[in-house]
Amino acid sequence: MNSIQRFTLFLTLVLGLGTVSAQITSGTIDYNESFTFELGDWMPQDRKEEMLKRMADGDFDRTGRLTFSADAFSYSQLPQEARGGGGRGSWMMRNQENPDIFYTSIADSMVTDRRRVMDQAFIMEDKWVSPKWNIAKMKVGMKEIPLPTQLATAVSIEGDTLTAYFTPSIPLAIGPRGYGGLPGAIVYLKVLKDGRTTEYKMTTMQPNAPDANPEKPADEKIITREEFEKQQKRATEMMERRRRGWERGRG
Repeated sequence: MNSIQRFTLFLTLVLGLGTVSAQITSGTIDYNESFTFELGDWMPQDRKEEMLKRMADGDFDRTGRLTFSADAFSYSQLPQEARGGGGRGSWMMRNQENPDIFYTSIADSMVTDRRRVMDQAFIMEDKWVSPKWNIAKMKVGMKEIPLPTQLATAVSIEGDTLTAYFTPSIPLAIGPRGYGGLPGAIVYLKVLKDGRTTEYKMTTMQPNAPDANPEKPADEKIITREEFEKQQKRATEMMERRRRGWERGRG
């Protein structure tokens, strides 16, 4: 019996007693993160084919963990050994040394995230603004996740297009990467922005884990969302200049 099946059995027993909301007050949920991104014409065709194959094979997949309690939830990628070559390992190791942490306080509706921009990390503090979710009237389930689920869509405050499946069986407004605000835990999330797609799919859950303690980061310079967006804009402009330089070099 795999982890999802064990959790489903546990949930069935709890639902049979009609006490799910009282039973699940904390825990952890692990998600598989898969990435798909557009590859520009500046990239050589053989390199592009290699990257497309690696994406399809899951070479860029990661594991993220959501830790939640009645008062807060936090999310971060778990450390893992780098796979593949081409210098990717050193980039991944740098990110593992100081990973992004998405912390949301349910008690006071504040976000305290540690986020990286290039080689710098910041603490971004702001009020938690939950997406304005549109919940489908028809209950559409997911074959891959043996839980009752509902479909919801939204556009986030950062301009991400969101497609989510949540389960009312876990009646907590939590989800990966700081997304939440639905009447149930998000078990699948697709985030689309600027030609890049990230999918989060629940793989395991440990309800009422004894060590479930959402981590609030406090070890970097604190900035506002507006300041953080300025940092991101600078980084994007820098990458665009580098891309144009690569294209000129190929010409």
